[in-house]
Amino acid sequence: MQTVLFLIIGAVISYLIGSLNSSIIMSRILKKDDIRNSGSGNAGATNMVRTYGKAYGVLAFVLDFLKVIAAYYIVFLIFRSFDAAGVEKYAYFFKVTVGFFCFIGHIYPCFFGFKGGKGVTVCAAMICLLDWRMFILGFILFFAIVFITKYISFSSILFAIVYPIATFILFDKEYSFIHHFIRAKNTFGDNETALRLAALAISIVFSIIVLVKHKDNIKRLLKGEENKIGSGKKKKTDNE
Repeated sequence: MQTVLFLIIGAVISYLIGSLNSSIIMSRILKKDDIRNSGSGNAGATNMVRTYGKAYGVLAFVLDFLKVIAAYYIVFLIFRSFDAAGVEKYAYFFKVTVGFFCFIGHIYPCFFGFKGGKGVTVCAAMICLLDWRMFILGFILFFAIVFITKYISFSSILFAIVYPIATFILFDKEYSFIHHFIRAKNTFGDNETALRLAALAISIVFSIIVLVKHKDNIKRLLKGEENKIGSGKKKKTDNE
């Protein structure tokens, strides 16, 4: 019960940190404007690049990435002082929980009228937190697809589809669902198994939300109307 309470409180803290959308904050402070009133209207790094330049876009990406890492360590340090064993034991699920609610906060920021970005950067940060190897492979896959197809949106969509699959077959046996079920197939009611199933379920919800946020991009891709990198056309294709 104590671990569940910690997770709930950690979720609230993570959501609030996630709601600190760097694109909106930067545009208001540095440009006296709101990024959501420009370009695609999306509060993400791509729209920052197109509206204010690459430096602003890169900074927005870095800040949104780092807020997930910061949220985890804030939650981890707070609760380790109360229940070090519990936090250490369920560190993987704490990371998933923190990342998920940062993701929700980024997309639906309570400080900015619940209208934020699309969450791809935040999702990438959570994957980095969970397993740096999976992050590197995802990073390579993302930019390889962008290089081949010239579609950032298509890479984001594919990334969302691959993520829950990768979660199911993580490299490290400590986190491997397959390994866990082989080792503990007769203890489905075990708390650790339930948490791992919940982590997988969260990754699926992540993907569904990202796909829903990219529904317009999917429609344009199917029609062959999506904007490619380097194209002179300005369509609403931002993805962070």
